Amino acid sequence: MSRFPSFTLLMLLCVGSEGTAHTASPLVGTWQLVSRIDRDSAGHVLSETSLGKAPLGYLIYDAAGHVAAQLAARDRPNAICDTTLGPMEANNNANIGGYTAYFGRYEVDPVAGVVIHHLEGALAPRDVGRLLTRRFRVVGDTLTIQFEPGGSADRGRTRTLIWRRVSS
Repeated sequence: MSRFPSFTLLMLLCVGSEGTAHTASPLVGTWQLVSRIDRDSAGHVLSETSLGKAPLGYLIYDAAGHVAAQLAARDRPNAICDTTLGPMEANNNANIGGYTAYFGRYEVDPVAGVVIHHLEGALAPRDVGRLLTRRFRVVGDTLTIQFEPGGSADRGRTRTLIWRRVSS
């Protein structure tokens, strides 16, 4: 019995129209947060109290173009979630009770070295529909993401998240 028809079917499934843009993306996989550090324009580490010094988190990119992110403070306060947040900032800054999460679709611009997250759902309702642009670099099983968190209190601040791949 020939294996050619099965192989052909498998290849057709792998290159379906929806997955072609992401199948070869180095982002595809599940990533565990290693560190999250904010720095000022001079490179000095800034305190970031929303999720604490060593938050937990996972970031998942699939080959069909879906993204999901969840981050939590290690020692979350025993507080009721308050979704009455103030005015929307320029970037996704919202956390509720030491937790932030969103999901949606993503697109990669390899020339610019950015990934754009299209938020379809988020812990903070005001974030739904937003586009989040992140600079990224993948070296081996390490993903580095950088962006400016936005907001008037964050001028000149750059956030760097280091992730370790835990599955492909």
